[in-house]
This record gives sequence, C-alpha cells and structure tokens, in this order.
Amino acid sequence: MRKFDARLWTGGWALLACLFAGAMYAMQKGQDAAWDLKNYHLYNAWAFLHDRSSDLTAAGLQGFFNPLLDVPYFWLGTGWLHGCPRLLSGFQGLWYGATVFVVLRIAARFAEMRGRPFGYVDLLAVAVGITGTMVVSQTGSSTNEVPLALLVMLGFYVLLPIAAPATFGALRRAFAAGLLCGLAAGLKPTAVVYTPALGAALWLACGGRMAAFKACTVFVSAAFFAFLLAYGWWGWRLYQLTGNPVFPLFNQVFHSSWVAAVGGTDRQFMPKDLGQWLFYPFYWMHRNAYQGGNTFADSRYAVAMIGAAMLAVTVCTRRARQAAGAPSVRFLLLFVVFSYLLWLNLYSILRYAVSIEVLTGFVILFALQEALAAARGTEPKLCVIWAMSALTVLMLAFTRYTDWGHAPYAAVAFDVQPPQIAPGATVLILGQPNAYVAPFFASAASIRFIGITWLNNGAERFHLGELTRELVTGHAGPLYAITRDANGQDQAQLLRILPSSHLSDCQPIETAMERTLRGTDLSDGLRLCQVTQI
Repeated sequence: MRKFDARLWTGGWALLACLFAGAMYAMQKGQDAAWDLKNYHLYNAWAFLHDRSSDLTAAGLQGFFNPLLDVPYFWLGTGWLHGCPRLLSGFQGLWYGATVFVVLRIAARFAEMRGRPFGYVDLLAVAVGITGTMVVSQTGSSTNEVPLALLVMLGFYVLLPIAAPATFGALRRAFAAGLLCGLAAGLKPTAVVYTPALGAALWLACGGRMAAFKACTVFVSAAFFAFLLAYGWWGWRLYQLTGNPVFPLFNQVFHSSWVAAVGGTDRQFMPKDLGQWLFYPFYWMHRNAYQGGNTFADSRYAVAMIGAAMLAVTVCTRRARQAAGAPSVRFLLLFVVFSYLLWLNLYSILRYAVSIEVLTGFVILFALQEALAAARGTEPKLCVIWAMSALTVLMLAFTRYTDWGHAPYAAVAFDVQPPQIAPGATVLILGQPNAYVAPFFASAASIRFIGITWLNNGAERFHLGELTRELVTGHAGPLYAITRDANGQDQAQLLRILPSSHLSDCQPIETAMERTLRGTDLSDGLRLCQVTQI
C-alpha cells in the first residue's frame, strides 16, 4: 500500500488548501438563491437583529426557527461584503473546506488507531464522503447543514480516541465533543439525532465499561449544556410568547393555544412502504431520485449500507473482535447506524444527513478490508487499493448532483428593490417564499409585516388565527400585500379575513434573486399591491 506523510494531508497547509478550495468552489456556483433563503434565512436574521417583535408569522412556520446561524451571512451580505457577492459566496464555502479537512484528520486518526500508515486508500475513503450529493450541493448555500456537519465531525474526531482502551484525558475529550454536538443541535435541531447516536456508539464500542459510561455521562451533560446555551434563550422566548418552546413543532406535546395540537414536522419524505423502510438508500441510486424538490442520484448510501451489514457480521466473530471489531471501527459503525435510524424515523430528509454522508467512505473501506482479509486470511493490500479505486470511480461516475437554487451575481449581494411605500404601513406577505423582500424596503423599520400562509390557514380557529385577523382588520393606515401568481390560496385566505378587499395598483418587485443561472425567471409575478376595501 502506498504510504503518505499524514502531516502533509492534515497540517496547517492542508487546512489552508481545503479552505481555499471550498471558497473557490462555492464562488463558481453563483449567488445563493435557494427557496429557504428567500423564505426565512434572510428575514429571520434581519428580524432578530432589529427586534421585529411587532411582526407576525412573516416567514410562516420557519420564522420561528433559531436565527443565530443565519446572522453571519446576512450581516456580511448587508455590511462588509454587500458590494462583493462573490466573496460572500466564498465565505460560505469555507464551511465545506473546513469539513473536508476534519474528515482528512479523521482518516489519519483511523489509520493510526488501526496500526497502519496513512495511505492511498484513506484518501479514497475521504474522497467518497466529501463528494456526496448533499454536502457538495449545499456548499456555499445558506441551508447551514454543512456548518452543522463540521461541528458534529469535530465531535466525532475528538471522541474517536476514547474508543481505545486507557485513553488519556477521556473525560476532557467527552466534554469537548459534547459541547460541539450540543451546539450543533441547539443552533439547528436538524442535527439533534447525532448527539444520542454518538453517546450510544461510544458506550457500546467500548464494551459498556464503567469508564465509557462516565465518558458518555460527561458527553451527554456537556451536550445538554451547549444545547441550552445555543437554543435555551430562544426556546424561552417562544415559550413566553406561545407556550411552546419549539413552536409550532411538536405542539401535540406542548399544547400551545396558538395552533392545533399537531407535530408540524415535514413528513413528506418519510418512507412510503416496507421496501423503503428497509432499503431506502437503494431508491436514491437512480437518476430521478427525489428529495426536497430536486432530483439527484447517489449510490454512496446504498454501498455503505451493504458495507455496514458486512461489518456487522464480522464484528460478531472472534477474529473480528480482535481486528475489525476494534473499538474504533465499532464506534464508526454504531454511530452511522444509530444516526441513520434516528434520521430515518424523525424526518428522512436527505440534506440533513451530511454527517452520515461524509463518513460513508470509511464504512466502505473497512468493509472491503475485512471482507478481503476474511477471504484470504490476511488483508491483501493491493486488492484493497484496486477494489476501493474501482468503487470510488463507479460511485463518482453515477453521481448526479442537484442544485438548491443559484442566481447570477449582481452588483450587490442581495439585489432586492421593492417599490417605495409610506412609513407606518402594514405589509401582508401572502404565501412563500416572499419574506426575503421585507428587510429591503426603504422604510422597513417602521413597517409591520404579517404573514398569511398555510400556517395561519390551519390555525383559523386558534389564537394565531384570531391574532392575525385582529392585526389585519384593526390596522388603520395603508395596507399592502406581497404576493405571486402561485399564491392564490393565500389571497383567498385574505378575502376570508377582509371579505370586501381586493388587490390594486400592483407593481413588480425588482430582484436579481429570482433569476437562474440559465436565465429563467422564477419571480412568478412577484409584486407589491395595495389592499383596498370596497
């Protein structure tokens, strides 16, 4: 097996190279203009920075999400990097570069813990993970799944040595890893599955020893503390307002009077039948696999699933308990399996699985090594190299990447120019994704924004519906509405609130964020209208 100097791939120069590559890749993709960005990422950051407590559901359900992760992107895009949209994209790409570097460090640590030099196959395992469809497609975007994966992978990297017996400083490592993973979950709950998965994997990988139990206790305690630090203030704010600290999600548990007692989570991508429950990754191999409104193809998860099954068999044998069943490999296997099962049962939205995706290469590599070793008695290094190389080439060849939405670069980062309206007006945001226009009104500070979306519609008989009607019908000044052609149901909902109203004097909203890189106009008649009553 060809050897490499691990320091060349995991040192300071490697970090700089990864960060540079991540920034360059993000810059060439264009200006982020994803649906979620236009729906809530920009609005939430602006609302938090400007204390928009007078607004109501301007961004629908997503307007109640923790805004902290969105602040740096909005702050830079409206501040220092306002006139440098390419640099703003490059900044977002740094998260991917840092994640690649951490995965390289994980590869080097695995090689060290398995008692062999860092080599070519380790780079192939890294390449498989960092070229996955979800991590690559979200590089440079505002979805924030890549920064979360960076925090989780740092936690995994810090915990990994604890899987070796008599690790020095195990409790300190557990505490640091817990802080990282708890912070990820607190900043965005889509990462919440990884903390229990890591804790359980660590304990079981170490054979349930008392020392491992102590490390797990420290890990979970630190994670809970970090979660409270990142999310507790926001959860308390939501609880004071609505009676539900994760409003409007899981309201069947908290029973806020604002909305119905339902979960509110997005379940549309959950497995539809027994075949999908058992073999969901195999459904993502064909070119028209569908997730989150986009099509893609990715065989990494399916190959890794086969690899995980192979490893699960080998760790049950006596020889495996001595070799493949080494705690580091068991730790990886258990973390990936537990994370996948929790992810599958909670939301099954693939772009939330970046932390699983970037580790798929290691699962595949270790399965190959153990399978070939079992067949030949010893690990045939050349066979492993050729097999891993062939699989990597095949997986890359049949990968089809998706795009969450990019626009050509404009002169400024967020080129949105709504028409002028009088200060003190109320603007109704009819439908989604329209809330991103709100921060760019010249008199935005004195305007109240009220969203009328499916969330309000489902809460007509609850406090949210009552509050919406009171604010709309009780407004005494100018009343406007932002809408699109596709927002017919939301316009109909406005008519139920104001039966004698109609939209008039409509003006188009000039925005560069509704154009695709191919020149397609996605604005769908995005406009600002006066709401007048007969």
